[in-house]
Amino acid sequence: MKIWSGSAAPESGNEAYRIMLEKDIDVDKQLIPYEILSLMAYNLNAYEKKLPNSSDARETLRELLSLYDKKIELNPELEDVHGNIENLAIKETNGSARNMRMFLSRNEQVHTDVNFFLMDILLEYEKIIFNTLIGLEKIKANGIMPGYTHYRQGMPTTFQTYVDFIKNIFVYNFNNIDDVWNELRELPLGYGSGFGSMSDVNFSEVAGYMNMEKNIKNPLFSFMLYTDNYIKVLSSINSFLIDISRIFQDMIIFSGDEMKIIELPAGYVTGSSLMPNKVNPDFLEIFQGYAAKSIALMNLLYSGVINKTTGYHRDFQILKDEIIPFMIELKGIINGFPDLFSGIKFNNEASEKIIGNSIYATYNSKLNFKTNGNWKESYKMTGDMIKSGKILRSYMPEDIISYKNFDFIGNRINENISFIDSGKKQLLKMVKDVVSKDKK
Repeated sequence: MKIWSGSAAPESGNEAYRIMLEKDIDVDKQLIPYEILSLMAYNLNAYEKKLPNSSDARETLRELLSLYDKKIELNPELEDVHGNIENLAIKETNGSARNMRMFLSRNEQVHTDVNFFLMDILLEYEKIIFNTLIGLEKIKANGIMPGYTHYRQGMPTTFQTYVDFIKNIFVYNFNNIDDVWNELRELPLGYGSGFGSMSDVNFSEVAGYMNMEKNIKNPLFSFMLYTDNYIKVLSSINSFLIDISRIFQDMIIFSGDEMKIIELPAGYVTGSSLMPNKVNPDFLEIFQGYAAKSIALMNLLYSGVINKTTGYHRDFQILKDEIIPFMIELKGIINGFPDLFSGIKFNNEASEKIIGNSIYATYNSKLNFKTNGNWKESYKMTGDMIKSGKILRSYMPEDIISYKNFDFIGNRINENISFIDSGKKQLLKMVKDVVSKDKK
């Protein structure tokens, strides 16, 4: 039985509609544990409030606890995870779970499920960032390398300063992702379809069962966060991917035949199908394609939301169906970062060979300025030296090291893990206590 069976809508379908639902039901497989946990919390409060009666709520909790430990196959005929879990529970309890979703809307349910999913996968991204930073700490090579603007040599820097730059990129994006992660702690359950809930369940208490928050009062605003959360998450991911794509472009050039400043580790390069001399930076290039795909998803997201009314629209389903699989796939890809970055080798000899003497121009202008105190004249003097072919004084730039260790990131990850795990354990214990109490 479909979740909306008995409504004013006629129960009929067609092949075209079935095709549109197929991907959705496949994506909903990722949401099964979150659906069950949120229904546990909701029905636990219903049990405590005796809504509609403790006996049915208790049987519902027993079945949800059982389902949580089972491998569940979703039936496409039931359209989504919500309909599937409801039908399973009703069937296994001989109807006792018929009120399991009383007064709940699929809108608030999918929003809740997606929030939990996003929190879990963003936490996985955070772990990968942390492991990458630890890997970058293993790079101890010293030496000088050219700094570029406009693809032209500008000023020298050191390899360790460049490595430190990469570390800063990862720390910066960790902070962005973690800020979004914390915003996802707001529990969506309780806004109905965006116009308020008719349920007598206390949603603040429901949120407390899972360590979540319930601060937003306006149901329409709470609903609006469904698409806004996608925007925030994808924006933080895009910032990360764009930054890494630029680093990868450096690495593609720096590891090329003309420079060979760095060597990429095995496993991240491939050979040519025709030219045996080639060592291609395929992983880096394909990753840049994924960064472009992520930006395209943002365009899909914006296009799907712009000029819509504030209520729910079914085409929002497409946003979920595209973003969730992408984020799962992306996790597997960035999981290669720790080995990639820790495996980079720096060739100081090759780097010194490609550095032109004019790269020291700004330093020589400073030396001139110390003598005459006139910046414009000092700048011109250096320019004249270059034009006349005179050798500029060289110098060795200092290493810039921003971080001694990354314990602060590890600590925040552990706090996030504890937050999720303690909420889950707390809820499961409360439900088990209700079920075991009945057995006694």
